[in-house]
Amino acid sequence: MSEPDALDPLNHQRLYEPNDLPDDLRVIEIGGEDSFTVQFSDGYSGHFDPLRLLVECGWEDDPERTPTPVAWTNASGEIPSAHFDEIDGADGMRTLLEGFFTRGFCIIRGTPHEAGDLDALAQRFGYIRETNWGRLFDVYSKPVATDLAYTGLALAAHTDNPYRFPVPGIQFLHCLENSVAGGFSTVVDGLALVERIAEIAPDEARALEELPVRFRYDTSSCIVEDASPLVERDNLGRLIGLRLSSRLDYVLPAAPEQLDLFYAGRRRLQRMANDPQFQLSFPFEPGLLLMMDNRRTLHGRTAFDGTSGKRHLQGCYIDHDGPRSLWRTLMRDGVASLGREAA
Repeated sequence: MSEPDALDPLNHQRLYEPNDLPDDLRVIEIGGEDSFTVQFSDGYSGHFDPLRLLVECGWEDDPERTPTPVAWTNASGEIPSAHFDEIDGADGMRTLLEGFFTRGFCIIRGTPHEAGDLDALAQRFGYIRETNWGRLFDVYSKPVATDLAYTGLALAAHTDNPYRFPVPGIQFLHCLENSVAGGFSTVVDGLALVERIAEIAPDEARALEELPVRFRYDTSSCIVEDASPLVERDNLGRLIGLRLSSRLDYVLPAAPEQLDLFYAGRRRLQRMANDPQFQLSFPFEPGLLLMMDNRRTLHGRTAFDGTSGKRHLQGCYIDHDGPRSLWRTLMRDGVASLGREAA
């Protein structure tokens, strides 16, 4: 409906309360071709876009809907990427986001890479979500490491912050400097993992979706905890999210037969996540920005020798609705700037 007395022309919010309408409201007459004129029993007449009605009924695809996720492995995986200059235009940004939504991650090369540049880079896609790690966090070897990421150890494939409610939606890792030996970044498609397990071990897959696991981060200044199944789906069976961090999870009590299936499933999931068959690997170079869906894409790294050079990354988180809003704006208006209106 497009009437100015029904919807605010700027924010499209209703100017009336639906509960104030008559209980017996019904359609009296429909007419028109390019737009439907609908006459209601209370005397009101409104105009409706036929295409919008078909989309709402599910009979036509929503042109603003984000691209459908596509599962990938090492054999089928491509790295969606763009140069920093390319995303200034609507077409370049649209292409990058299409790769991000289908594959669950993307790479931007040639970005400004001084300390703090990530703040403005991330805000091209959404509002930064601050945590106890700060607005931006630094990843490099530290004498006293509050997280294993701040060492030169290899990191198994994992998702970040599984102990939070809600879990951060999207993570950025931005390379400022890298001259060490090793330290290759790895990414894994969680969608491909859960689809494979459901295919070859359905009972284990169900246990991963049913048994809650407690995740806890505990230091002298911060205790963050949440419980959830490792794999979460919506009512249509689509993957909502995956939580996997083998050094932070604590399995809750359950029936022995369910625990047997769960442990077998978790072992299978972790082995697959660290199998080169499912991984893509690349070196971080100064100016490379990795953007990944933290509810789908797992990431890790190979070990590196911190004495062989310097390796400095900065990271941050944003929520899913930022890139989704940007995509819808691009599809509607062809504008490559994210709106900043306060909710």
